[in-house]
Amino acid sequence: MEFICDFTINNKKYSIYNVDKIEGKNTYVGRSNYEDRTIYVEKEEFKKMLITLKHELMHVWLYENGHTNQNQDEVFGYEDVCELAALSNDSINEIVKEYLRRI
Repeated sequence: MEFICDFTINNKKYSIYNVDKIEGKNTYVGRSNYEDRTIYVEKEEFKKMLITLKHELMHVWLYENGHTNQNQDEVFGYEDVCELAALSNDSINEIVKEYLRRI
């Protein structure tokens, strides 16, 4: 496990790690842990790692902004998706820049 960087969302500090393999289901290439405030990204092809990181950052952003229903019951409409993208874009891209700077 390789520590990459820390970031803050809504005054909560999270850490990002690159890992060789995420234990559990074989399909996971990234995982967010809200209790430990960590994101794990499997070492893969560079582009896949970036997509995975952005995906996991969106999970964290949603969770820290009150969308805590992780059972996929919550339904977002077209306007909701536009609003989520607009509000989260800058913060997620800043974290991705820091990640890229450190790997």
